[in-house]
Amino acid sequence: MAISTDVVIIGGGVMGCSLAYYLAKLGIKSTVLERSKLASGASGATAGVIAPLWHVNRSSEAMFALGMRSLDRFPTLANELIEAGVDPGFRQNGLLKIAFSPEEVDELKHNLAWQGELGIGVAWQSMEDVIGREPQVNPEVLGGVFSPKEGHIEGQRYVEALAHAASRLGAQVLEGEEVTGLELQGHNVIGVRTNIRVYHSRHTVLAAGPWSGIAQKWLPEKLPVRPVKGQRILLRKPGFLPRSAVRTFQAYTVPWADGTILVAATREDGVFDEAPTAEGIKHLLSEAVASFPALGDAVFKGARAGVRSATPDDAPIMGPLPRWEGLSVITGHDAVGIMLSPGSGELMANYIDTGNARPLEPLSIGRFPTSG
Repeated sequence: MAISTDVVIIGGGVMGCSLAYYLAKLGIKSTVLERSKLASGASGATAGVIAPLWHVNRSSEAMFALGMRSLDRFPTLANELIEAGVDPGFRQNGLLKIAFSPEEVDELKHNLAWQGELGIGVAWQSMEDVIGREPQVNPEVLGGVFSPKEGHIEGQRYVEALAHAASRLGAQVLEGEEVTGLELQGHNVIGVRTNIRVYHSRHTVLAAGPWSGIAQKWLPEKLPVRPVKGQRILLRKPGFLPRSAVRTFQAYTVPWADGTILVAATREDGVFDEAPTAEGIKHLLSEAVASFPALGDAVFKGARAGVRSATPDDAPIMGPLPRWEGLSVITGHDAVGIMLSPGSGELMANYIDTGNARPLEPLSIGRFPTSG
């Protein structure tokens, strides 16, 4: 006998759990089905930076609005998750981007021209300013830009905090239950089948990251989504911890509250495996030492890899799928999934609640000609 729920969400990463949380706040009960463990993919292997000023395309009005909406939501969201019982490791302690060549200085100052107009305190840092802020930075630094409203969050803890808070509000989050197919009545999606049971729902959401795009797994057609592998490492050096996330033009160095230092990230387009590699670790170690020479004798604590989902135009796909009633998708965020998750989850929850897909139209699958 099928189990009934308002919404079935396929995937227990940051998008699935963010959506479940915002649905729960609206009084809509969802069931999140994760084939492995929560955040076992890209969400747990993320750098966790919340930096839309550096990573979200300003020329795309919809994308940049989503980035700034999410940046605005994070402090309140983090407090809500802490009050629910799990600290997601959010730190709004700014982001420092540094330059080591005249060309990099020019690029930072070029971007500062519009970033400074946002009214959120983004400012130029001289060489002396950078070294004063981060005394162990590579002394060859020429300057940088500090963005005080940005920050970082610990991906694994964040997803677990979202799931915990959603569950307290009535959501059901199930690990180790793999969705094997959709339940269809013609072109109406009425739920899903798993390796254990059947769920019926009035709405089903595909939030399975790069697995969302596999043809025949869910639907006859292939969604325009491809895999992008990313790796990160963790280091520890007693007495050393940057004051905020520090970004060079090649990598991030991110301080965690427990004294661990995260270094990220690699990018391997089209790669669909989640195993850290010697080459990836070597690259990240090199970038860590290039940023902070003192990390040359840091203790290596481990590595992790995940596979992100990307689209042809580098923007996510969100909203209903044409020709399939009762089915939506939220995927394709690539490297900005964590930082866009509050806005993405909130917009998708509002659509499911009201049926109004207009706010999602700029990010709908209809923008791709082959999608119909």
